[in-house]
Amino acid sequence: MRRGWDERVRLLRVTYRYIRPVTVMYARGFGSYAEASEHAWRKLNQWLASHNARRQVTRAFGMFRDNPETTPADLMRYEACVQMSPGWVADQDAGADGIGRQVLGGGTYAVHTHVGPYEAVGELFSQLHRGFVPRQGLTVDYDRAFMAIHLNDPMTTRVMHRRTEICVPVLPLPIAMPDERDGGDELAPPNLRAVG
Repeated sequence: MRRGWDERVRLLRVTYRYIRPVTVMYARGFGSYAEASEHAWRKLNQWLASHNARRQVTRAFGMFRDNPETTPADLMRYEACVQMSPGWVADQDAGADGIGRQVLGGGTYAVHTHVGPYEAVGELFSQLHRGFVPRQGLTVDYDRAFMAIHLNDPMTTRVMHRRTEICVPVLPLPIAMPDERDGGDELAPPNLRAVG
């Protein structure tokens, strides 16, 4: 069993990149991630429909705020988030609908693009978090949420064609700077590679 899991981790195509902070509208759900995500997306989709704002969505994010291994299932937090097109203005009473506005902090992430059903996201997070990240000498940044970036609309995209970026927050790698005392003038890049 472990050997098959190791092979799947080895076959993941992963990049390392910085994701900029972004302002989003969001709905929060509590409970297991399967339940919380369904609740949060239902609430957010109802809000978008009631404000005729679905076409204003430019990107969607799923924020996994808690570690399921250390947090009781009923306390886990999931946030369904959407970035709106520039110039779109939210109603002042958005909070009354259980919808909020927040800035998703940016940072460095190990990113794998998954094509297929959303149900595979949890296992992919585990593979990245427990397999890829440590093997690359990286450290998971547990102060930031794990993030799924949904690249197409599930309302108009068949399950087998849904594209999701699975993003595990990692601490930035230090980049060696030249030491003027030894006359060095070359920068030493970090030893990173995409697994494929």
